[in-house]
Amino acid sequence: MAHFLGTISKIVYGFGMPATRARVPAFPVGRPHPPTLHDVADREMLDKVFKALANETRRGILAVLHDHPGPMSSHDIARRFDIPWQGVSRHLRLLTEAGLLVCDLRQNERAYTLDRALLRRVAGRWVMRVATKGTVDAEGNLVFDFAE
Repeated sequence: MAHFLGTISKIVYGFGMPATRARVPAFPVGRPHPPTLHDVADREMLDKVFKALANETRRGILAVLHDHPGPMSSHDIARRFDIPWQGVSRHLRLLTEAGLLVCDLRQNERAYTLDRALLRRVAGRWVMRVATKGTVDAEGNLVFDFAE
């Protein structure tokens, strides 16, 4: 009986069967030397900028500042959103830490302006970098023109 159960378990569970071959992909996976994005910005700066851009409210703040001709106080910005002032203040802090906003301290308030140059340099160049084919140099490396 034990021999019979052993035979059944080999059939059902595959014990004692020859090992299957490792599956080899039909096409190469990944690039042997993928290009880096260090020409655009350092990793920490990219993470900060894209974390800041990942939130709808923060993108809205950037749009408000884009459409406004000059600096805006934090209270003027907060009035345009349907969230508590403290929430807008936190978003303003994250945008400032990412470098996307410039904060000027005035008498009793802070005034914010959009840093278009940094936004263009980091996020714009990153998008151009991944959206552009680039050219290959003599060593086989991809080269990109980041003319501003």
